[in-house]
Amino acid sequence: MSTQYTLNVTNSSKQSGSVVVYQKCPNQDQYDNLYSLAWFSKSCHPGTSLKFRWTIDYSFAWSETGILSPGVYFDASELKDCDPSDTSKNTTGFSKQNGAYLFTAATKSANAGSLAIFTDATIPDGEASIGIGMSGNPTFAIPATPNFNFSFLPHPEYWVAFGRYEEGVVIDLNAVSETMKVAYPINVYSKSLTFNEDNTWSESTTLKASNARLLAAMKK
Repeated sequence: MSTQYTLNVTNSSKQSGSVVVYQKCPNQDQYDNLYSLAWFSKSCHPGTSLKFRWTIDYSFAWSETGILSPGVYFDASELKDCDPSDTSKNTTGFSKQNGAYLFTAATKSANAGSLAIFTDATIPDGEASIGIGMSGNPTFAIPATPNFNFSFLPHPEYWVAFGRYEEGVVIDLNAVSETMKVAYPINVYSKSLTFNEDNTWSESTTLKASNARLLAAMKK
């Protein structure tokens, strides 16, 4: 069973809005049109708390989005489990057959540690988008074009923002504000954040972390 990660968020501001969790990937700059999606999003009022949970289980995803751009929804029509560490499960084909899109068996291979989608000649421009997801929700999307090899490096950075977001919406990373990167060091699976009254983020000290530091100090 995959390890579960948690993110606890407290809204200590005077605003009602949405907390969105999204990802960035190492090769995002390789493609001009590789977009981050609103991976998780929950609404909250001042003085309330939220909890997000996920596991690092990857999937391929596609959606008939039309032109992909910020503000467009990526509603996955198909999710296909994949594994970047297993070369028998880290690739897929993408095709349009009998008027409908679907993932197909891959006819090419990809290096371990990456996830690849190979489109064929049946894919028209400007109709569908493809991407990857984690823990059942899409995380990244890119317009599907014919006869192309799309490679993703699934070593994401986790980010959080406050505003007005809905799950699956394409995020304009140049326009998003009030953000914070959330890092999970080795053997750390839970983080707690506070959105402050001045619209900044701060990391809260969890009880587990406080106890660990206390025990370490007592041993000195």
